[in-house]
Amino acid sequence: MRDLPGTIASLSEKLSKLSADDATAKAHANDPITIGGRTQAAKDVPNILGGKLDALPKSVGATTKIALGTYQGLRFGLVLHPQFPADVYLEGKIIRQSMLSREHQGPRAVLNAVERLATGYGTDIERVRQDLAIAEAQLRDYQARLGKPFTLDAYLSELTALRDQLKAGLSRTAHQPDDEEGPSVSELAAKIKALKAANNIEATPQRARQKHSSAEEPVTARIRRRAEANTLAGEAVHKDGEVGEGAAKLPEPPQNSPGKPPITFQERIAMERQQKNEGPSPTDSR
Repeated sequence: MRDLPGTIASLSEKLSKLSADDATAKAHANDPITIGGRTQAAKDVPNILGGKLDALPKSVGATTKIALGTYQGLRFGLVLHPQFPADVYLEGKIIRQSMLSREHQGPRAVLNAVERLATGYGTDIERVRQDLAIAEAQLRDYQARLGKPFTLDAYLSELTALRDQLKAGLSRTAHQPDDEEGPSVSELAAKIKALKAANNIEATPQRARQKHSSAEEPVTARIRRRAEANTLAGEAVHKDGEVGEGAAKLPEPPQNSPGKPPITFQERIAMERQQKNEGPSPTDSR
C-alpha cells in the first residue's frame, strides 16, 4: 500500500504523455514524412528509407538507438540490439516501441510498424486509464480503513475478560465462601454463550480431504476368508462326492479373477502348510 501513491503518480504522468502524443499525431496526420531532416514525397519514401537501412551496421555490440526521421510530428527510428531483432520506436513525450520480425526488416516493415504505433495510442491510453482507476480505488479503500478500529476488537476484548473471570471462578477452592462479589460461574458461562451468539463469526471453510487407508488386509486374514468360502462350498457336496438335492456345485474361482486380487507366493505357501497341518477330514476317511 505504501507504493500506491507512487504508482498513481507514474500512471498519471504516463497517461498525460500518451494523450499529448496522441494529440500531436492526430494534428499532423496529413504531414509528409521527413527522413534525414528532409521532407520526402510519399512515392520516394521506401527507396530513401531503404538506403538508410542498408547503411546501418549488421551487428552491434550494445543496444544502439538510431534516428531516421519524423512521422506525423513524432520522431521515429530503430533500436538495434546485439542478439535480437531491431525495434521501431516512435517518440514524442514518451517512447513507444514495436519489434520487427527476423524475416521482415525492410523499409515497408519499418513504415508499417511506425503506422501501427501512431494509430495505437488509443489502446494504450485506455489501458493506462483503467490501471489508474484501479490504483486510485485501492488507495481510497486503504485510506478509508486507515485509523479505524478493528471491527471485532470490542467483542474480543469482552470475550477475553469474561473467560478470564470464568477461569478464576473455576479455580476457586471449596473453602472459599460462596457469597463473593461478582457473577457466579454459571452466570459467566451464560454471558459468554450469549456474547458468542450475538457475534456470529463464520468459520473459514476447510477443504474436504478424502482419507485414504494405507493399511492392507493381512495375508492370514485373506487365507482365512478364502478357506471359509471353500468350506461353505464343500458343505453342499455329499460324502461320496455326488451333489445333493437343491445344492449346486460351486466352481472354484480362478486365482487371477478380476474380482479378487491374485494369490501371492506367500499365501500359496501358507495355504499348503495349513492343509498339511489339518490332515484328512473325517468325511474323506470314510
